Amino acid sequence: MRNAPPVQVRSHGVGWRLLQSLLYALAAAALVAWALLHAERSAWPTAPAAVVAGAIAWRLLRAAPVDLAWDGAAWLSDGVVGQADLMLDVAGFMLVRWRPVVAGRVRWIALSRRDTGAADHALRVALYARAPVAPDAATELWRSP
Repeated sequence: MRNAPPVQVRSHGVGWRLLQSLLYALAAAALVAWALLHAERSAWPTAPAAVVAGAIAWRLLRAAPVDLAWDGAAWLSDGVVGQADLMLDVAGFMLVRWRPVVAGRVRWIALSRRDTGAADHALRVALYARAPVAPDAATELWRSP
């Protein structure tokens, strides 16, 4: 079986950042509405609270662009070797979990068609393909005549 072709993309994560900000805004709106209605008050401050929470989340969730590359043998993210697992694939959006081989923290990389461009198909092929595995010593001994 052949390996997937090399591919490289850069994620800016704007769509993911927008979605997270909207979720924070909705959570703030629900909490404020619940508190105000529980106290039998008017729920009109819900909208400004949602706007403020969304704006704060948008500001705090800013992240630097991330490079993700498959060189035909290994996954690289910003030059660090690791494993990329496709966790979500919805039409024009992919969410990739990045786990470095050496000690490091797991990183979530959001990719949209805007990020992947012409490399979209090649990236999907590489993410869905199994990574090549080096045969271990036991397998080699079993195969030897």
